[in-house]
Amino acid sequence: MEKFFFLRIGSNTEKQYVRKMGSLFSGLMVRANYFESASGMLSALFLRFDSLNPSIGFIIDPVTYVFSLDSEYIRSWQKINKNKAEEKLRQDLHLDASENIPSVWQREIQNPTKRQKNKIEVYNIMRAYRKLADFYFVPNLANVVGKRALSKDDFDDTSLTSLVNRVIDYQEKAISSRYNTEKYSDFKAIVPRPLMILAPYFLITSQDDLEFMKKIWNEFDSQYTKDDGAIVLHCTINFLEDHHQVILETISNVNKKNVFLWINGFDEESASSTQLGAYVKFVGNATSNNKRIINLYAGGLSPFLLPFGLSGMVNNIGYGLQRDAEPVKGGIPTAQFYIPKLHIRKQVLTTYDLLVRNDLGETADNFYENVCSCPICKEGIHNGLSDFILFYGEADYPKNDPESPRKYPTSQALKRCIFHFLFSRLKEYKWATKATPQEAIDLLNAEIALWRTNKDHLQRLKEILV
Repeated sequence: MEKFFFLRIGSNTEKQYVRKMGSLFSGLMVRANYFESASGMLSALFLRFDSLNPSIGFIIDPVTYVFSLDSEYIRSWQKINKNKAEEKLRQDLHLDASENIPSVWQREIQNPTKRQKNKIEVYNIMRAYRKLADFYFVPNLANVVGKRALSKDDFDDTSLTSLVNRVIDYQEKAISSRYNTEKYSDFKAIVPRPLMILAPYFLITSQDDLEFMKKIWNEFDSQYTKDDGAIVLHCTINFLEDHHQVILETISNVNKKNVFLWINGFDEESASSTQLGAYVKFVGNATSNNKRIINLYAGGLSPFLLPFGLSGMVNNIGYGLQRDAEPVKGGIPTAQFYIPKLHIRKQVLTTYDLLVRNDLGETADNFYENVCSCPICKEGIHNGLSDFILFYGEADYPKNDPESPRKYPTSQALKRCIFHFLFSRLKEYKWATKATPQEAIDLLNAEIALWRTNKDHLQRLKEILV
């Protein structure tokens, strides 16, 4: 089967990596909420890649699942003129005149600047999610978004059919609608369409949730008959373990071959043998049923499954190797180094200590052989580990707070870590697409023998694969 490796871009600052390395991947993926926030930049980026290499396409993840989460995940504190606060909340949250606005949705700005003198903060729905909700849902459901989470009980046959239709329509027209004017009339014909169209999806935690998704998948089969359609199986690791056979039977009755898999609460590095085994078993059995499984949030061990049936992976640029449905907000960026022969990502100082404890990388030649020989490492590691912290862990006091008690990673250190990560993952992927199952096991054995510590996840995977 054809293999895929998609690069997900999640912020404007990440476009520098996409421009330099995006053409090395099978395609680019963005979440719909980010696309709505930066549609102009992303449309231009997709068009640029299409003109340079038409095989490098894009996918827009509709992220419908977010509307079934607590509303706090799609709302934020926003500054606005005090005299327009109530009007703004009513408009964006679709509140009618009879609905009260809770006092906790408004607050004074702490230490306001002169420009903020007449402003307050309101707890409002984020603009991108408001636009998506109004596009995806029939009015009575769109009006609920931002006030509470949607559930499967909110949908009848009519609203479910409408949801599927609207989600398909959104993805198909996301780019072309930006050029649907007289000014671009000659240009519109060459605007690319997505590589794949994804069905709506919600998190599956129970048998009832699976039955609800089955209705969505059947409706998607009915409405979208092209081969580039894909369903998204977004379930908890516990549900995958306990209902393995039922899930397989359900997706086997779906016409679509492409299945994006997102296992919630699943970290390949720390997963137990039974959890990791459930993932491996599902990939193998689904592949045997002629499904193409693409891990939507692929961890470090996923490349080893490509010779065993996994059809593809998706990786983010700027953060870890897994993601939960309920996102972690905020946080200061840290320089994290991907350790290729352990397939894990750790902070630079933690990585340094780990390499020292295992007597790896002391000289440049040893580093290139046993740690990494990517172009970034060869640029900065000339004397082995003695260069490692200065190169990948470079830190300084913030320019806007030179009296800060601590240093933070420089932008250069963060860039080096990210480029190294992308080079490393591409190398793993390209090797795995040509490897046999036995070669994958042999590589696992070699890597296990290299490390004295922190290799339990490799041993767990080996025991499952053999």
